[in-house]
Amino acid sequence: MTNIVIAGVGGQGSIFTAKILGSLYMARGLDVKANEVHGMAQRGGSIVTMMKAAEKVDSPLVMPGTADYLVGLELTEAVRSLPYLKPNAKTFVSSRVVPIAGQGPYADPGVFDLIAADKIAEEVGNRRCENAVLLGALSNELDFTQEEWEAAIRENVKPNLVEVNLKAFEAGRKHAAA
Repeated sequence: MTNIVIAGVGGQGSIFTAKILGSLYMARGLDVKANEVHGMAQRGGSIVTMMKAAEKVDSPLVMPGTADYLVGLELTEAVRSLPYLKPNAKTFVSSRVVPIAGQGPYADPGVFDLIAADKIAEEVGNRRCENAVLLGALSNELDFTQEEWEAAIRENVKPNLVEVNLKAFEAGRKHAAA
């Protein structure tokens, strides 16, 4: 069983990220369950998307201490998701912090492999492709071929955004492999 937690804020593409991952596992014939827990998502509130993939999945809930991977689209939300990680879990976390009114500066928690996903996405042409950058970084850890990743992206992305998402994915893959 593979347990993945995706943490971010509204508008960053947490659900989109889960759709791509789900497509990959379903294309291999695995059962996939996912859910989203979100507050004021349309106004930049927290979103945690949990997903499981295996031969048979009964519940999408990832229990504390059992997540294999954390994809953090936003640093603060990734910190809040730490309790879900099992020992030696892999993290793919954007270094970007989305400011919340009334909260001061954030300290680097020092537990993540931080990726300047927003800057990498901007370099390839669309800052909103941060999630594709982080998926590219994660792709080095999951047992899917380049072709499977590309097919999942093409299947889930609007046609006019496919190429920039593929570029962002590849940039994230190269960044994490370096």
